[in-house]
Amino acid sequence: MHSFQALRAAWEGQPVSSSVGIPAWPASGVAIEGDFSGIQRFVSRPVPGASGAARRWRSRSFRVLALTRLVAAAVEQRFKDADGHLFYAAGGRFLVCASPHAGWREQLVSLQRDLDGELLSAYHGELVFHIAGAEFTDGKIPIAALGEAMRARKEMPFAYALRNGVGWATSRFAFSATDHGRCDGCGSTARLYGGYGDSEKLCQTCIDDRELGKRLLSAERTALTRSRQGFISLFGEGWGISTDGPLTIPAMSHAPLDHHGEPAPFETIARMAEGRPYLAYLRIDADRIGQQFHGLAGDARRIWGLSRLLDGAFSSAVSNLIRSNYPSIYPVYGGGDDLFVIGPWNEVLGFAAAWRSEFRTISGDRLTFSAGVALAKPRQHILTKSDEAGHALDEQAKIPRDSIHALGSTLAWSEFADVLAEAGRLAGLHATGQIKGALLHNILELHARWRKGDDRWNYLLFYQVERNLAGEARSFVKRAFLSPGGLWKYADFVVRYAMLHSAAREKE
Repeated sequence: MHSFQALRAAWEGQPVSSSVGIPAWPASGVAIEGDFSGIQRFVSRPVPGASGAARRWRSRSFRVLALTRLVAAAVEQRFKDADGHLFYAAGGRFLVCASPHAGWREQLVSLQRDLDGELLSAYHGELVFHIAGAEFTDGKIPIAALGEAMRARKEMPFAYALRNGVGWATSRFAFSATDHGRCDGCGSTARLYGGYGDSEKLCQTCIDDRELGKRLLSAERTALTRSRQGFISLFGEGWGISTDGPLTIPAMSHAPLDHHGEPAPFETIARMAEGRPYLAYLRIDADRIGQQFHGLAGDARRIWGLSRLLDGAFSSAVSNLIRSNYPSIYPVYGGGDDLFVIGPWNEVLGFAAAWRSEFRTISGDRLTFSAGVALAKPRQHILTKSDEAGHALDEQAKIPRDSIHALGSTLAWSEFADVLAEAGRLAGLHATGQIKGALLHNILELHARWRKGDDRWNYLLFYQVERNLAGEARSFVKRAFLSPGGLWKYADFVVRYAMLHSAAREKE
């Protein structure tokens, strides 16, 4: 990965060294964009509690990145006579440019038809890849024309596989289920085989994902290489992983380990939390990135710089931060402009604050992101909790943007680190018995009344503080909740954090 300073310079239109290796963009030609749909639901299919679920998560995330790169390579191959070459690939998307030539639309239709048929057969509609193209004659990426073509394409998922020359291909709407059952690993209906022990039955995809995930955990560099026995295939060609293959994939290799040095199951990761043994699901998405790209007016060098900076930030930089400071966190997916991690609830909140600070540095304080957090017990379903975190992101944090929604409260990032630190101080006072749980419950009740417009909360809380607290505890609550400019608007977050942090362990 190029240095973030160099990528930021390219994004800002400043001169950069030739060693950065910005791909050429022709004066005229055809721009071809590829985009995956269904990534989050596909990645989140493994059932929590099933053996090897963490490995299968890692494998599915990698599979999406690998398929993206393979489809891009297929576009390059089919357009090789027109000098088709990859401009960038990131987070389930890619951009290829080719020289102008007649028949390019027919070539794209042919490739899309082949992809629709192959992905529908292999993944039963879970993953769909869209390809769109647009011509240009001004030396710039045709952002508007590509966007319009892609929107039209996404309105017809699997159109070439689900329709024939006379109408709907009804035989493609159902799959044979003879000798099939429900997979214990992903919940899909498929032919089953023995997994870990006689009681677990897995589909072939879950078995392959488990083994791939195991290999990915020890990989420092991951690349695709042709292999008949490879874990993934496209257009009749198999691909495996190695350290020196022709197609490099920026995969996240970190996973929390148990005391035996094996990948920790979610029950073990949850027990790494302070207080209540809960997991936190954190989903992050960069703010107004579409506007950022649109504002670059098709400038190929600047678009390349921004794309590579975002992808590197949300993959390699996140991996380094987790590996060095938050090893108990499991990165499910990172790349493009979004991130999904799971870990002990308190560690995830600390990581969120640290990543916000680092991302500001990487982007030169020009980009922001929003985040949503959902708490979960270790055996609650991954997809359900991923959707809950996504709702917190899209319906709460994204409304003001540059915010995080966690523990029932939406907080501006500019205040989050300080609020989190104060929540830790309150947790310490609660843990040592200086502030009782009854008062914390009363604060939550008063805060809820305040949100409804009840102005009596102030003197009611003041009365309880004077009556029930002394010393450091009294000073803290007065400063945090009763002083002008204090934390009262975030009191629900601070109190819930303290209650979770100091809670007794639930029975296993």
